[in-house]
Amino acid sequence: MTISKKQLCQALCSIVVMAGASPGVHAQISSLGATDWAATGTNNLGGTGTTGGNGAAAAKTYTVSTRAGLIQALYGNTATIKSDGSFSGTLDNSKKIIYISGTISLNQNAAGTELTANDYVTYANAASSTCAGYGYTTFDRIWQDYLAAYKPPYAKVPPSTDPVEAARACASNHMKKNVVLTVPSNTSIIGNGSTAKIIHGTLMISGTSSAPVDNVVIRNVAFEDAFDFFPAWDPTDSGGRWNSNYDTVSIQYATHVWIDHCTFSDGARTDDQFPSVWAAPYDGDLYHVQHHDGLLDITKSANLVTVSYNHLHDHDKSMLMGGTDTASLTAENPGVLKTTFHHNYFQNLVQRKPRVRYGMVHLYNNYFAGSNSVALYNWMVGLTSGQGSKLYVENNVFNISGGATASDTIGASVSSGSALTNCAALSGMSTARCSPYIFDSGNLLNGAPVNLSATAHSANSLVTVTSTPWSSGSNPAGTPSATPASYYTYSVDSTTNLATAVPAAAGVGKL
Repeated sequence: MTISKKQLCQALCSIVVMAGASPGVHAQISSLGATDWAATGTNNLGGTGTTGGNGAAAAKTYTVSTRAGLIQALYGNTATIKSDGSFSGTLDNSKKIIYISGTISLNQNAAGTELTANDYVTYANAASSTCAGYGYTTFDRIWQDYLAAYKPPYAKVPPSTDPVEAARACASNHMKKNVVLTVPSNTSIIGNGSTAKIIHGTLMISGTSSAPVDNVVIRNVAFEDAFDFFPAWDPTDSGGRWNSNYDTVSIQYATHVWIDHCTFSDGARTDDQFPSVWAAPYDGDLYHVQHHDGLLDITKSANLVTVSYNHLHDHDKSMLMGGTDTASLTAENPGVLKTTFHHNYFQNLVQRKPRVRYGMVHLYNNYFAGSNSVALYNWMVGLTSGQGSKLYVENNVFNISGGATASDTIGASVSSGSALTNCAALSGMSTARCSPYIFDSGNLLNGAPVNLSATAHSANSLVTVTSTPWSSGSNPAGTPSATPASYYTYSVDSTTNLATAVPAAAGVGKL
């Protein structure tokens, strides 16, 4: 095969075209190589599977080292960034490759200054007469009054008309304008070397139900500490919980997404630094003030996703698939959320590894490590079979210290009530399509075989154990009759060396 000079340059060179970029040739990491679900189906460019920005023109190949540079690359160098850091523009859906150099914080103003909670209160007051009308100029005063007003056993969601809740929400909404960046279609975001990092915000791979984002690759980037300054107390959430807004990466209304060789964690701001602010019975681990949400959440009609060779560590609510038990043809649709997880290293995580609703999810050759007898990031449960989940689980290894049992590897949270009935009543659905099924083979807990299927069924008898848990392409509403091999070709490794091989290969800098 003859390679042109132009093709050679695109393979070896990074063309710098914007402020905040750094020049030079660097070792290339390809946008190609997606496997399993992400490698199936036709993308918006007419090709097969997930290719991201592969083949991008020189003018759409960027190397960025600043927040401003990253924003401009996502918007084709046309975004307007205000002095407070908020921005606007039209996302660029053409093929593009964005190389990340060094650390980029998303919690900054236009001058690159790291922002505080008080900064967002100030910006909100300056931008909105409504926010200013509540009379708060510092977050410390908002926080003090918020805690005094809604201390348990107050059992209702704080009303939006209350000045202290409205002031908190105003500042929170302004923060969202800064720290959430949307990734458009046909984009590759690739880290240079072993030091590429995006911190203090969210990459949102998200379109709409009618116009989903399609064809995105993220490789070799570390994501840390998507920190919410303004978490809210919700007394209706499982008896009362603090909820925050930001995942490090969120995939929703998006198809053909490949997340590979990335690292996800809370970084230096670990959860133990933010204990409960209230007395018993609201002073335990479940009630600490939670400033972090998910590491990598896949919800709202996301589809054809592969998550491979990533290192996820030191976090509570790790990965959520399907955001609600309520099925919808335009959101948590049982016909989508098709995702593969393979060769990922899940380390020191509390729960949701992942928690699955509705998706046809394949997990193989992942390594899970943690302890259920430690103070920080104490293991609660591994996988969770949720409403309508279809799990195919092969040759994964769990090493959990502290006297772990099979129930530590998988839990189940499903209902036979209105959630199932309403799902089955949707067009093209059925009770079979909306029910939870599971198959497992070759999984180990602390070196011994563990039966995840039986464990999930024991936790909730509605989880049906079957060797063919997935919907058939020819009869999607019928009784499950398909497996991953019905849709794509893959190879499963022996569990013998996974405990060393996966940590050695997973995460940033391992390509």
